[in-house]
Amino acid sequence: MRRFSLLAFILLAAAASAYAQFTFTSIDFPGSTFTLTRGINNHGDIVGAYRIEPPRHALLIKAGQFIPLAPTTILGTNFSDAFKINDRGDIVGQFIGDDGFFHGFLLSKGVLTTLDFPDATQTLAFGINESGTVVGAWDLLDADGNLLAEHGFTWKNGAFTEVNFPGSVDSAVLGINARGDLVGDWDAGLGSQTHGFVCSDGQCFSFDVPFPGSIYTQPDDINALGHITGIYIDADDMLHGFLAVGANFTSLDFPDATGTSGWGINSAGQIVGIYGAADDSVHGYLAQPNNKAKPE
Repeated sequence: MRRFSLLAFILLAAAASAYAQFTFTSIDFPGSTFTLTRGINNHGDIVGAYRIEPPRHALLIKAGQFIPLAPTTILGTNFSDAFKINDRGDIVGQFIGDDGFFHGFLLSKGVLTTLDFPDATQTLAFGINESGTVVGAWDLLDADGNLLAEHGFTWKNGAFTEVNFPGSVDSAVLGINARGDLVGDWDAGLGSQTHGFVCSDGQCFSFDVPFPGSIYTQPDDINALGHITGIYIDADDMLHGFLAVGANFTSLDFPDATGTSGWGINSAGQIVGIYGAADDSVHGYLAQPNNKAKPE
């Protein structure tokens, strides 16, 4: 399953442009060569990553201040990336260990916990909700680094539970809200199309972004109202963000960007993500809903 971050049950839908609905603001860590913004909580705190010199490192943006995460730990020395933050300030993401593989992490009240699904080659933590439930994916790789299997998971209080979309070959859980609703993606095997899914009250539904020519759907987050943001790819292999509110889909494209992704959404409808510019630079962004497009 290819998962894009940009240098990484719905049957009827209406499409709209984001330009009239959102005000976009670029976000850049001072002096960095690129900035990623992936998660935003209801206080407006944002997490992601930055790079001045390789590798990239996990980042918190709070009250306008750019704060490298746990700089004296492995997050500050090795490749690391923060993906979500809950309202308590707990942060999840992943880092590359000294073994060369990805490991999930939870940073809570200054304590860093490594998350490794049992017997997995690598573990990726993508989301966390207010109760502290973490979601993500675990991979099994062969000796040459080829992906043999990918499955989703939830984790809480030290216990992992595997989560797979029914009938899928590969699954990943990418977001969870306060109600425990899940979003993620799935496929039917190597080379097949990637679809989105949402699970609520024990029922899981597959969906695809309904824009003409869309060939890939990756939901990345869901807020307490059930609004979903994520990524889709069109027939020209161009990357776009999307917002799904019920049966209504909006394409998210940062002005003049060469590609846009949607990664995080809070209850106020603020969205964060990543966009690429014509000079090949990569930036984070905040999409602020305009008054006429307040969340339902």
